[in-house]
Amino acid sequence: MRLTISVRCMPKMVLQKVFYSLTIGLIVLSAGCAGLGNKTVNITEAQIQQKLNERLSVPFSLLKIFDMNLSNALVTFDKTTGRMHTTFNTHLSSTLLEEAYDGKLALSGKLRFDAPTQAVILDEAEIEHFELDGMQAKQTEMLNALAKKLGSQMLNGLPLYTVKPQDLTIGNTHYQPKDLLVTDQGLQITLTPQR
Repeated sequence: MRLTISVRCMPKMVLQKVFYSLTIGLIVLSAGCAGLGNKTVNITEAQIQQKLNERLSVPFSLLKIFDMNLSNALVTFDKTTGRMHTTFNTHLSSTLLEEAYDGKLALSGKLRFDAPTQAVILDEAEIEHFELDGMQAKQTEMLNALAKKLGSQMLNGLPLYTVKPQDLTIGNTHYQPKDLLVTDQGLQITLTPQR
């Protein structure tokens, strides 16, 4: 009698185990799929400022005549225009000048994401304002024109931030950048899973 009851109950127990296994499997699968959605990487003004200070810490030359140092980048983002605005402390020296000059340089540019290098790049760079303290107006005007022309060319295409490899891979899922959005607080890069 006991053997008969146990045999009759077995299919019901097997069905319950299969049902529980399927339920757990579906829960795990749906949780895994939920984890495969887009993710966002935020880049702050402070991070961009740090990268600009690192990249531009080495003096550069304008026409092999003027040596310019840029430091203390102050970055703001304008979500309306999609442009980044930056002011630098500037130090300019030359064998043609009797003394070195300090001042300010204001730069703006659009930002784009370059997929092959995984980097945020400065595009459409424009020198908005270049002022040196104590320099005569005629010299300032000439240097302003020179800086606007050459500075824009030199800074165009400058890599500002590279997305970290750990942001592009989670577990076995690899992500690729999809969108770059300029906000008033910084940049948002949307990453989408590669399928």
